[in-house]
Amino acid sequence: MLEELKFTASAYAVGGRFLTRLVADFTEADWAVRSAAGTDPRWLVGHIATYRNRVVGLMGLPTPVAPWEAGFAKGTKPEDLPADLDMQPVLASFHAADAAIAGAWEALTAEDLAKPFGRTLPNGSDTVGGALAFMVWHEAYHLGQLGIMRRLAGKPSGV
Repeated sequence: MLEELKFTASAYAVGGRFLTRLVADFTEADWAVRSAAGTDPRWLVGHIATYRNRVVGLMGLPTPVAPWEAGFAKGTKPEDLPADLDMQPVLASFHAADAAIAGAWEALTAEDLAKPFGRTLPNGSDTVGGALAFMVWHEAYHLGQLGIMRRLAGKPSGV
């Protein structure tokens, strides 16, 4: 694995384990808890899973696209989701992407990382390598929100 990828790869692995622990004991009622800001755990997990699928594509692997992904894109809100959305396929997609990502780090080259991303991200990155680093930060931001949602559901921190 390229030296510059070691921290990013580790951060994705930690994020995968963290998400699993945060929602392992969620009940249907826990998924529906809403923060004062208006978000809920369903939207957070679906948004993270959607971006994990994008990371799979950035790594040069076939990009999974799930029918539920449109509900979690940038700019969507929890109220855009169907009330009866089954979170099990969303979680399964996250875990499949997590496994694909874990197995792809060794194959990435400096040339892969230097490819243009197609736009400039908030951290100033405009390469695939920069996007991989930015997206794990983005994920960690939402995992922190999910931790708060867990506490709002009356559960211990989970970590």
